[in-house]
Amino acid sequence: MAEKSKLNDFLIPVIGLIFALFFISWLNPVFIVNSGDRVIIFNTVSGLKNEVYGEGLHFKLPFIEKLFTYNVRRQAFDIETMAASKDLQNVKVKLRFLYSPIEKKLPILHKDLGPDYANTVFPSISKEVLKSVIANKTAEEVITQREYVSRAIKDAIENRAKNSNIEIYDVALADVEFSHAFTEAIESKQVAQQEFEASKKKAEAAVVKAKGEAEAARTINEASKSSPAFIDLRRIEAQKEIAQILSTSANVIYLPNNAVLMTQGK
Repeated sequence: MAEKSKLNDFLIPVIGLIFALFFISWLNPVFIVNSGDRVIIFNTVSGLKNEVYGEGLHFKLPFIEKLFTYNVRRQAFDIETMAASKDLQNVKVKLRFLYSPIEKKLPILHKDLGPDYANTVFPSISKEVLKSVIANKTAEEVITQREYVSRAIKDAIENRAKNSNIEIYDVALADVEFSHAFTEAIESKQVAQQEFEASKKKAEAAVVKAKGEAEAARTINEASKSSPAFIDLRRIEAQKEIAQILSTSANVIYLPNNAVLMTQGK
């Protein structure tokens, strides 16, 4: 009996501890917030709490309180939408947002927009902004003034989103696409422009060469008038060129030390 009593004394606390652990696990009264996350709590009795829970271990009321976890790191969000340019060209634009929720405003953000706030805010304001910005530019201006267009879109989106409790760090014009016909027309124009520039450079080079040759002829003419020796030099150079040509002919024997030229009979 004594041994059975000792066994009971040992088993009862163990069983009680196991039951307590199971009960606590079932109640789940604690939660852990990971790095980069924040938690807000909705109480079914009192409503959404204003407190934002940071990293670490926290307690909650079982069955009464529900947790909502938000990532407060900088995140990327991509969206594609269509807009018409000033010259009625369809422009497909891809925007990339770099953003994060404002931590202290999480209860308001959750109440107004919910956990899927990015998909609620960004598509709607992107369409509005793109229609207003792209509509004031021709399709070609969207290409040639891309940096300006990107800045205008960024400023307009930040202005629209300033009351949404979202911090927007950057809005980039990630990609711009046009219709196939317009793209081909732009490429043809670029090729024609390149060919024109090449022809222009070639013509300018010919003008420079012609001016140089004219200047050289003028200099030679002036020198020949003032120096008979220069005329003799040009005559000797001309004879030398003629001699070099004749020496390569198959029907002529050139005697460099004799003034007589003999032609060979066939």
